[in-house]
Amino acid sequence: MKAERMSQTWNVRRTGSGKKLMALVLSLVLMAVMLPGALAVDLNVDAGFYFKQSRGGTCTLASAAMMLRRRAFLDGLTDWTDVTENSVRGSAWAGGLSHSFDYNAMQVGYSTLPSNNEAKKAVLIQLLAEHPEGIVLYDRRQPHAVLLTDYTDGVFYCSDPAGSVSSGRVPISAASISIAGASCYWYISSDHNSAVATLDSLRLEGMRYPVNIRTGKGMSVSGTAASASGAVLSSVEAAILDANDQPVQSAEASPNVSSWSLKNFDSQLRFGELPEGSYTYMVVLTDSNGQTLCFMSDFTVSGSASSTATLLDGAGPLRHEAGSARSGDRRGGG
Repeated sequence: MKAERMSQTWNVRRTGSGKKLMALVLSLVLMAVMLPGALAVDLNVDAGFYFKQSRGGTCTLASAAMMLRRRAFLDGLTDWTDVTENSVRGSAWAGGLSHSFDYNAMQVGYSTLPSNNEAKKAVLIQLLAEHPEGIVLYDRRQPHAVLLTDYTDGVFYCSDPAGSVSSGRVPISAASISIAGASCYWYISSDHNSAVATLDSLRLEGMRYPVNIRTGKGMSVSGTAASASGAVLSSVEAAILDANDQPVQSAEASPNVSSWSLKNFDSQLRFGELPEGSYTYMVVLTDSNGQTLCFMSDFTVSGSASSTATLLDGAGPLRHEAGSARSGDRRGGG
């Protein structure tokens, strides 16, 4: 039976295939662990994430609060609506938004962007893939900041805290700033509230998985497979199963290391080649002690916009170098 799209489970699914990957799955004995439902929610649907800045000059603070609110929602925190401009102010504001601050077990950092527009766009696309909660994007020329939320079907979207701009998620073209004018950003560098995907010595960290793939569009494979100290990953396997639980694409590796990037499978799992229909994305880890962990999540391929979710780890793996940011330099803005 297919799982509900909004409830991802760690489980075992019986198949008739004789392939090595399926044979391994048939041998697994795992507990089913429900992940927080928020992890599978499409953040492009506004659940109450956005608001306007309370006064002039606090656009960076309001945008940071919206970013932290979305991350708290992803973490499954029940009090995520309590993240507001006022609640964040005491930790983050001193006449402008600090380059580094902590709020409710989440650490925020700052970095600069390349001046070249194409390089800048590539960096922002990668940042959004790794930070589903979004990033605070700042344009010094205005000066003004927005919460950059996602890059979907070739368009950047944001929530602009300025009162003159429509509420909620809007295309960046409708905002007070532009990608070309943006020069720096704030991001959540670590998060100790996140859900942990583990089974004894094994864990999946920062793994991206599909909810819906637009027909003909791909999805980059990302995330890290890791084993505990004293063990190595003897096998990492991934597959896309069809509606009959038969593998249509698969990849496998024997890393024999304690940490291994799933990005190595990116060229072998070609989501853009899948016809419309229902599928399951599966990742199976086995370590040198014989422990096995299996992640399975249903997704669709259709004409609708692509949507993905990210499995976060409790140690906050979604990090970036802070670049040349100066900790004493703060930004206010519009």
